[in-house]
Formats: sequence, structure tokens, C-alpha cells
Amino acid sequence: MKPTRQQLNRIHEPWPEDGLEEVKQCPVCCSEKREILYKGLRDRVFFCAPGEWTLHRCNGCGSAYLDPRPTPGMIHLAYESYFTHQPPLKVADLSPFGKLRRIFANGYRNWRYGTNERPASGLGVLIAWLMPNMRAALDVSFRYLPRPRTGQRLLDVGCGNGAFLLRAQSAGWDVMGLDFDPKAIEAAKQAGLDVCLGGMSALAQEKEQFDIVTLSHVIEHVHDPNRMLRDCFRLIKPGGYLWIETPNLNAEGHRLFGENWRGLEPPRHLVLFTRTSLCAALHEAGFNQVEDQPYRPLCESIFAASEAITEERVPWGEEQLSVNGRRAARQAERKAWKEVDIREFITVKAWKKP
Repeated sequence: MKPTRQQLNRIHEPWPEDGLEEVKQCPVCCSEKREILYKGLRDRVFFCAPGEWTLHRCNGCGSAYLDPRPTPGMIHLAYESYFTHQPPLKVADLSPFGKLRRIFANGYRNWRYGTNERPASGLGVLIAWLMPNMRAALDVSFRYLPRPRTGQRLLDVGCGNGAFLLRAQSAGWDVMGLDFDPKAIEAAKQAGLDVCLGGMSALAQEKEQFDIVTLSHVIEHVHDPNRMLRDCFRLIKPGGYLWIETPNLNAEGHRLFGENWRGLEPPRHLVLFTRTSLCAALHEAGFNQVEDQPYRPLCESIFAASEAITEERVPWGEEQLSVNGRRAARQAERKAWKEVDIREFITVKAWKKP
């Protein structure tokens, strides 16, 4: 699907000058040494953010960041058509095939994680074990949560519409969510969840309140990622952990697609980490152990979106890879199984010492 003329006109409008700020040093390691990675980037993912963007790569830690970037007061312009605005889909809203997938997925999650999701079929357990890629996708959608003890609490920062919180709550977790997006928070509240509009400042007076904090594709969106990691550390109880996932700047997909790689997503992605730079930031924030999470295949979906961007198509929905793209994705997948540093996403647990 091609973007509409209105969408194309939108991304070629200038970003308001009073809504920009300079970034003179790396937000991750504070080094001022850098080189331009890309110039002239535009929002070719959701086609809602105006402006043209320059991405710099830090010569110190290897992370990348936008300079200039949207100010905290104006960043909302980049989220006017974002996917977290809608409430989680109910079974009745799905296609017949989607309903069947949901029934089997619920059956597996009920068995594996102790949820009580309905409708469900025990056949989902068998299907998940016969289809390891499907099982891996279901596990990561649950962020590998352990079954909770009575009263254990979970905080999801950047909770969006609350789809993950609903699953965790169903498994017995006492859940809470934070998000800056008022439309996403409205959707989560409609689902009956305990969520707050805003960031970590909403919990500024709290300390060691949560057994687990999760950050799923959030850290790349924040202006001060180091402060967010320190805040997460403060809120986690001793012996608890942070689960975090973010695009990997050193991904094989980035190497192949360059400025068309789906993981760049300017200007919503303000900072992009490598696995090394993220692990260093986590240790600097106080976490004493960082553990890579089990791998699940990502290359085909990320490559399909990147190929769509390359061909100036909308990169979401049911995108199909070309024959060459599928071949490249399979080769990249084999590499990614072996080399954690080039996976499309960095997915780790960071533990707080008991």
C-alpha cells in the first residue's frame, strides 16, 4: 500500500523551529565525538511526523542519536497516528483465522504462565511445541514472566494500550502502567487497568516497590535514557529485575537496508543502542547482572517492513517479502541464532542485587 498524498505532504512539512533542541553530546555516554550516520531522514513508518532528521553515531559507545531532536513539549506531534491508540482487540473483532490463533495462543499461555484467558484450547500447547517459532513469539509476548507469588508487583513503563498488562494481570500479577500518550492511556483505562499518564516522575517518591519492571521498545523514545534506567533501578526491589527490549543499531537488517531499516523510525526513536552500549548503561545504572533472553525469529518481519520503506510503501500490515528479501532474511536468521550482537532487537534481563 502506498502512502496517501496527505501523508506525504505531512512528512515534508517542517518541524516547528521552537520545538527543536540541540544534542551536543551522546545521551548514552556523554561523548562529544561523533560522525553523521544519515541526513534527510523522514517519518516513513507512520507518516505523521513532519520534519527532516539527522542521525549521528557516537564514536565513544557506538550508539546513535538525533541532533537536533524534538523537545519533550513537542514530541507529541510524532505520535498522532501511533499503533498504541486502540484498545486491545477482543476475540469477536478478529478474523476467523485470527480467532483460531487466539484460542490456541490462550491455551498455551494458560498452561505455561497460569493465565485464565478465554476462549482457549489445550491443543495450543501441542501446536506451540510443534512450532518453535510460534512458541518463541508467544513467550516473548509474555516477556518470560515467572508465575507470581501472592502480592508481587509489575510495572510496565510505556504500557501503550495495556495489552501486555492484561496478560500479566490474568496470570496473577499486581500490575501498573505508565505512558506519555494520552490516547494510549485512555485505551488502557477502558480495559480497566491501573495506569497513569506521564513518565517516571509520577513515581518520583517511590522506591523498591516492584518485583519486575518492563521496558518494551521504550528506551529508544526517551530524551534521557540513563535517567530512565536509574529510575527503574530505584523502583525495583532487591533481587528483582528489569526486562528491556529495543532495536539493535548493529542489527544485520540495518547493515543491509541502511537508512531504510525499520528500526530507525525517526523522529520517534531518539536514541539507538548497540548491545554493548546498552549493557554498559545498565551496569552504570546499578544493575549487577545482564542476561540475554531466548531468541525468536524477527528477520522476515523486519526485512518486510524495511523493504516496504525502500520501495516507498507503508511498512505495516501484511507486508510480503520479495524472493531475494526472503533469502536474505533466512541467511540473517541463521547468523542471528549464533551471534547475539547482530540480532534485530536487543532483549535482556538486568538484575538488581538481592
